[in-house]
Amino acid sequence: MNRREFLLSLAATPFLICCSPEKKAFSGQLLGANFKAGHQLRSGNLPKFSQTKRTKVAIIGGGISGLSAGWYLQKNGMADYTIFELESEIGGNARSGQNQTSVYPWGAHYLPIPNADAHLLKQFLAECGAITENADSAKPTYNERYLCFSPEERLYINGLWQDGIVPNNGLTQAEKLEMQAFEREMQGFSLAVGSDGKPAFTIPLANSSKDPQFTQLDKISMADYLHSQGWHSAPVHWYANYACRDDYGMHHTHISAWAGIHYFAARRGMAANAENGQELTWPQGNAWLAAQLAAAQTQNIHNNAMAHSINLERHQVTIDVLNLNTQQSTRWLADHVIYATPLHTLPYVLRNQNDISNAARTLQHAPWLVANITINQPELLDSNQALAWDNVIYDSPALGYVVANHQDVRRFHDKSVLTYYQSFGELSNSQARKLLQEKLWPFFAENIVKDLQKAHPDIRQQIENIDIWRWGHAMIYPQVGFLNNAQRLLLNQPQGRLHIAHTDAAGVSIFEEAFAQGTQAAQAILNIIS
Repeated sequence: MNRREFLLSLAATPFLICCSPEKKAFSGQLLGANFKAGHQLRSGNLPKFSQTKRTKVAIIGGGISGLSAGWYLQKNGMADYTIFELESEIGGNARSGQNQTSVYPWGAHYLPIPNADAHLLKQFLAECGAITENADSAKPTYNERYLCFSPEERLYINGLWQDGIVPNNGLTQAEKLEMQAFEREMQGFSLAVGSDGKPAFTIPLANSSKDPQFTQLDKISMADYLHSQGWHSAPVHWYANYACRDDYGMHHTHISAWAGIHYFAARRGMAANAENGQELTWPQGNAWLAAQLAAAQTQNIHNNAMAHSINLERHQVTIDVLNLNTQQSTRWLADHVIYATPLHTLPYVLRNQNDISNAARTLQHAPWLVANITINQPELLDSNQALAWDNVIYDSPALGYVVANHQDVRRFHDKSVLTYYQSFGELSNSQARKLLQEKLWPFFAENIVKDLQKAHPDIRQQIENIDIWRWGHAMIYPQVGFLNNAQRLLLNQPQGRLHIAHTDAAGVSIFEEAFAQGTQAAQAILNIIS
C-alpha cells in the first residue's frame, strides 16, 4: 500500500473527536467520489474487453445532464440507450445521503423557479408533481410542499442575524446607498434586451444576447467591474463575492464580470403562488430531481460502470466500459455517444480526437467540501429563534449552511441536519485538492465547528455527528474571457457521433444548464436518426 492509498483508507474510517471535559465528543467520517476509479483511469491500467454488446446510444455519466438526455430519448420513443455511471449512485454533484434524522444533500440543493420560456423544464416539473397547474403559462402553480418554507434565508453580520443575505445590519448610510445602487444595476441587467432581440442574460447561457455592450463584460473580472462603477465598499464586494463563490466556487477576482452579473440577472421565474425567483427545494436537495429523471429509466442505467475508452469510427462508436465490481471490461458498440460526465476525464477516455481532448484540458474546476452536521435541540442554537433554510455567516470562509429537514411539516424537531458548504477560492485549485486529499477528518471537523461558533458559540455541545464529502472537481467556473474562448466553443460544436453534454461546456454548473445540455444532445441525435 502506497502513501496515497493509505491516506484514502484512513479517510473512509469513522472517527471520534475526543475533547477536553468541557467539550462534547462527536463522531463522523470523511467521504468522497470514487478516487480509486479515477486513479485507475488516469493510470491506464485497465483490462481488455472480454465481451461485446450493442446499444443505439451510449450515455457516459448519470448526473443531471446524462439523466436528462435519457429522459428525453425515452419521452420521444427511443428506448435503446444505456447510461454508464461510474459511482454506485446516480446524480453526480446532485447526490444525497441519509441518516436516522433526515435525508440530506451532498451537493446541489435547490432549483429556482424556472424562467417563463423554460418550457421543457416546466413540463418535466409538471410530470413529477412539482408544478400542479398551468405548466405552459408564464406563472404556473407550484407544489407548496416544494416551495421553500419561510424563513428562507438570513445573514449573521455585525453580531446579529438579519433577514435576507443582502448585507444591511450595521452598514453605514454610504454603504447602504452603494448596495442599493448595485441592486438597481443588476435589476436593469435582468430587464435588458440586446440589439439582437435576446435577453442580455438568460438560461441556457447560449440563448443570451451576443450584443457587445453586454459580452464585453466578459473581458474583466467581477471585482474589477464593481470598482469601475465606483463601488468599493466591503459589503458590496462581499455580496458579489459570495454570489460567485456560491454558484462558481471561486472568488469574484477570478470570475468573469459577465458571469458574475448573470448570477443576479438571468433568472426571472414567476409563479401563481410564490414570489418571483423563489426556490424549489427538498430535504435531499437536487437528488430528488435526479430520482424523478431516473424513475422511468432504471433499466437503462448501469452503476459502477466506468467508460475508459471511446473510439469514434466512420459507422459506429466503440466504448470500453469497466465494471468496477468485477474488474471486467465490456466493449459496447453504439451509433452515438453522449459524453455527460465532467470533461477533465475526457482526455483519458477519447482516443482519436486530440483537438477535443486538448480543449477539455483547458477547463478549470473548483474543489468543494460539503459537511452534513447532525445536531440535537436545534431550537437552542439561537435561543428559540427559528433557523432559516439558508443561514450565511458574513466573512466566513464557507458559504453557510442549509437546514436539510427545513421542509419537514412538523413545527418542532428534536434533531436537525445542517448541510454546510465550503469552496476554496482563496487557494489555487491544486492547493485545494491537495488539502482535500491529505487532511483527515479531525482537521476539517474542527475547522467547521470553529467557523459555526462565530454565530453559534455553544454549537459544539449540540453536535452528534459530522460527515464530510470532498469534491475534487465539483464544478466548472467561468474565468475572465470564458464566453468567447475558442476551446470552450469547440466543445459546444457538433463532433459527428460524439455529443458533449455537460455544464463544463457551458461554463457554469447549474441544474437548468445541465438539463438543457442533456436534452439538446438527445434532440440532436433524434434529428439525425429520424
